[in-house]
Amino acid sequence: MRFALTKWYIDVVDDDGRVAIAYWASVRAAGAGHSVGGLLLSQGGGPAERTFTLRSTPAPVWTGDRLSWSCPSLGVRVDAERRLGAFDRGLLATASGALDWRCEAPLARVRIATGSDVIEGDGYVERMQLGIAPWALPITRILWGRWTGPGRSVVWIVWEGPHPLQLVWLDRVLVADAAPSTAGVDLGALGHLALADPVVVTDATVGEQLTSLAPLRALVDRVAHHRQTRWRARGTLREPNRADVTGWVVHEVVEWH
Repeated sequence: MRFALTKWYIDVVDDDGRVAIAYWASVRAAGAGHSVGGLLLSQGGGPAERTFTLRSTPAPVWTGDRLSWSCPSLGVRVDAERRLGAFDRGLLATASGALDWRCEAPLARVRIATGSDVIEGDGYVERMQLGIAPWALPITRILWGRWTGPGRSVVWIVWEGPHPLQLVWLDRVLVADAAPSTAGVDLGALGHLALADPVVVTDATVGEQLTSLAPLRALVDRVAHHRQTRWRARGTLREPNRADVTGWVVHEVVEWH
């Protein structure tokens, strides 16, 4: 079955620790195509509320360093201003297809509005293009995360399984021999990102999260047992001979079954 997915992810954490995450995805499989919009809201850092729609809406658009996206069926408007430049990485290339990942903004000023509720603060934007079915990926476990501080960023991706990966970027620069975990990121001689005060934002299987997307049931069922646990945390970047910098972290573990 031919499969193609483009997925945008945009998040923000405000000064009070509220989290908003907006999604847009276009998926095509077995000759059928759908676009999906989604919003996750965690008020005060507690368990998130999730809403999705299959009503077609255009993808997010950059105009210079400013991004905009709106989804009328969800009542959501997203605006972002890039504060650090983009970078990308091909994560997988096989005879069946590839996975290309682009960090559109490791640090951005993001505003996500839904109705009269507005969450605004430092955030993050990424885009993924997947040409291989998710259930065929050679992965058993994923760790992903991002930290934003004043003018600074850390991004990490870890895959465990037949195709292991361990990638960490500090301020857009790939760090050799860095070691992420759910407690922090060891940056070797460059320092350490310590995580504290984690709050669970999401802890559910893919099937539980996407129950409203009935037209995609044939696809969702193939990955329904994958479990995603996502946290919001405080993160402190400690570097030799520099003052500590504290900001917000959004990170997750996905158990691939």
